[in-house]
Amino acid sequence: NVCFPDDLSLKVGGELVLTPDKSTVTDPITTILWKHGKNKVAEWDKDFGGLDIYAAFKNRTTLDQTTGELRISGLMKTDSGVYSVEFNSKLLDKTYTLSVIKPVPKPTITSSCNTNKTICTLTCEDNTTDAEPVTYSWKLGERAWEVVGKQLTVSKSDTGKSNNGYKYTCKMKNAVSEEVSEPVGEVFGPESSNTVVVGVVVTIVALVVIVITGFLVWKKQTGYPQDTWIDFLRKYCGGMFAKGSDGVQPEQGKGNANKAEKRQGNEDDLSLKVGSVLVLTPDKSTVTDPITSIVWNHGKNYVADWDKEFGGLGICGAFKGRTTLDQTTGELRISGLKKTDSGVYSVEFNRKLLDKTYTISVIRGDDKTKTNGSAAPGGDLNAAEKGEANRERSVLLNEDTVKYNNGEGAAEENSAL
Repeated sequence: NVCFPDDLSLKVGGELVLTPDKSTVTDPITTILWKHGKNKVAEWDKDFGGLDIYAAFKNRTTLDQTTGELRISGLMKTDSGVYSVEFNSKLLDKTYTLSVIKPVPKPTITSSCNTNKTICTLTCEDNTTDAEPVTYSWKLGERAWEVVGKQLTVSKSDTGKSNNGYKYTCKMKNAVSEEVSEPVGEVFGPESSNTVVVGVVVTIVALVVIVITGFLVWKKQTGYPQDTWIDFLRKYCGGMFAKGSDGVQPEQGKGNANKAEKRQGNEDDLSLKVGSVLVLTPDKSTVTDPITSIVWNHGKNYVADWDKEFGGLGICGAFKGRTTLDQTTGELRISGLKKTDSGVYSVEFNRKLLDKTYTISVIRGDDKTKTNGSAAPGGDLNAAEKGEANRERSVLLNEDTVKYNNGEGAAEENSAL
């Protein structure tokens, strides 16, 4: 009486739902029995104690006592087989054949070629244990899928022209899933050296065109006349280029020398203790245009770099995490001073270097020597006071915070006093 079988394929871990046809059952339903082959799965008897679930089906099987629907979750390979149902001890004609299989894995393509690499065999493979039956399909480039088999033989055309431009893809499929491999190309080996050289040349030319075009657009928008190539490449290529002063032309070097002589009268010497805070507020009175960039330098190294056109503020090297830059006033603040912070600091507005520089000496807290005209203990206090007035600034070694503000500001947070 197996006249109306149903074949079902479900994946491992899935759920089976079987809903029988009760139309042939005329009497009121008093018993329901589901079997897996000859073994009982679930049994309900209205008169003898209700519902029983058997063996491996316990805790994952339910039976609807009104409709007769059987539901099994967490399917296992051992659940495969033929299921049948009885109502009122009468077997229904319809049965259900279940196959529980694993999903197919993602395949990979391997190749083997003859000695001359004119014919190659591609294999679509991975572990398909418990996932059978599996069908294999292949696709060449953007063409349609073709069901071929696990292996595909490809060859160069009769004219000797390579098919390396194509990419091959394979697909595994079974009744519950399908997976596609990554495409592979150049199955006949690398292209000729001429083709590779042409590709490299084309790539280089394209990059040069992109860089030059970007530079011209940038220069037109900003109008920066000084060190434009170096400045542009430093911004465009990630800040890896040296400053323009590292590679000046002879005429530029002469101009810079004159500028250095001019700046000799615009230098300030500051002595600060290790761990204190340095605050430098530059004089912007000579900057007439709107400020679009600010660069602070420590010798030839960048400390802080802000550019309105190129994405905001960057803090460089050992100054990260303890340096701030006011993008309106140009004020630079460095906390937690170290001995290595000693040196000459300079500032540029709109790529133009200001004349005034700041020479910083960071010393230990127990160092009794002061360098800005202040006298050591037992020294000439009048001379120290006179030197301090002439320099138009206030620097105290015992302060936690030291600020220079063009001769106008005073020291902040003089906690030691």
